[in-house]
Amino acid sequence: MLNRNIPPRTKKIKSINFCFPEKHSFQNGINTYVFSSETAPVIKLDVIFKSGIENAEKKLEPTFANSLLKEAPQGMTSNETADFFDYYGAYIQNFVTNNTSGLRLFVPKKYFFNVLPTFANLIQTPAFPEEEFLILKEKNKESIKLNLTKTRYTAMKGINNQLFGDFHPRGWLLSPDDSDLINLNEIKEYSFNNFSSKNCSIHISGSVDKEIIKQIEEYFSKNFGDTKIKKNKNENKFSTKDTSKYYQIPNAVQSSIYMAKNLGKLSDEEIIDIGILNTILGGYFGSRLMKNIREEKGYTYGINSFLTDYDNCTVLKITSDLASKYVDPTIKEIFNELEKLATKPISNSELNTIKNYISGEILSSIDGVFQHSAIWEKLISSNRNENFINQQFERLKNISAAEIKQIANKIFNKSDFYTAIAGNSK
Repeated sequence: MLNRNIPPRTKKIKSINFCFPEKHSFQNGINTYVFSSETAPVIKLDVIFKSGIENAEKKLEPTFANSLLKEAPQGMTSNETADFFDYYGAYIQNFVTNNTSGLRLFVPKKYFFNVLPTFANLIQTPAFPEEEFLILKEKNKESIKLNLTKTRYTAMKGINNQLFGDFHPRGWLLSPDDSDLINLNEIKEYSFNNFSSKNCSIHISGSVDKEIIKQIEEYFSKNFGDTKIKKNKNENKFSTKDTSKYYQIPNAVQSSIYMAKNLGKLSDEEIIDIGILNTILGGYFGSRLMKNIREEKGYTYGINSFLTDYDNCTVLKITSDLASKYVDPTIKEIFNELEKLATKPISNSELNTIKNYISGEILSSIDGVFQHSAIWEKLISSNRNENFINQQFERLKNISAAEIKQIANKIFNKSDFYTAIAGNSK
């Protein structure tokens, strides 16, 4: 019988095995990355364009274009398209990030060849049905209305606006009326200019064989779209004068805090080091912020910090939802924790806990071909070194408490942080 008084044995992780993909290049320049496994009877096909929110010249363009892309190819209606993929047990997921957008196809291997031609047509010859566009406009308008009643959403949008300003897509604030200002011809033009073979990479994972790769190349090796991607003219302009701002939300029953600091463009080595520091600060359940502000003070049910990696900068963000009366004490305690990390080395016990936790997270993140593919996608889209994961693990093993203190002392300058608070002050 299991004796629950005896803890399970632990074992130190000495190495990791990050599998690199098989690489192909199609005649039209599309780079393709393959993660193959005989034990996964499903194919995941990601068609990714190096074009996201930051490439928009008008609010909502990438979101609308990407949503409509999966509705139907020319010659089919939306209902016919949905029924077709459902029949074969296939699922299509669209996504938009700051830097990328595209479609993911999940399909049982035995039906892959049935589905591939229609999926390729979705991307290369989309129909952009007007009826679906009108429905999307109304849905998006209602979604924005609802989001503007949420404190966390408002604070999140607010902090980005304070960091990047009104003239950069990262800083744009949305209103319901923005849905009415966009038209279908603009969406078609955006799609044609951004969803192009010259701006595309393909990631294939699952039970992949040579015939599958051959068929994908057959359908995706021709040219499509027309790359005329534009970066926002103000991409190098950071921050507004509003280092601290309150966003009033009537009838809100709680408040939300977002604090952030723009760390500038970081090298692989720098983002690995700061990532370790961030985990200590607020990156897991046993972090400094959680222990102090949640467990000891009881100000909130949760508080965390994370890094957002953009093309030309990385931003450290700290966020929490809490009662309005605890906003000021929480901000004070956040700065206290920043100061402690910058002035006093962490204990060996805490450092070992962090190393074990991050090691486990790394192993979990590469547990299977789909996870490998997802990590690889992030490395490619953020222009990180292909050996980043191994580099991260090696650095984690060797980093010292003194080095962590030195990093914190360098970046945790109170005056550099922006604060956005959303709630009802009444």
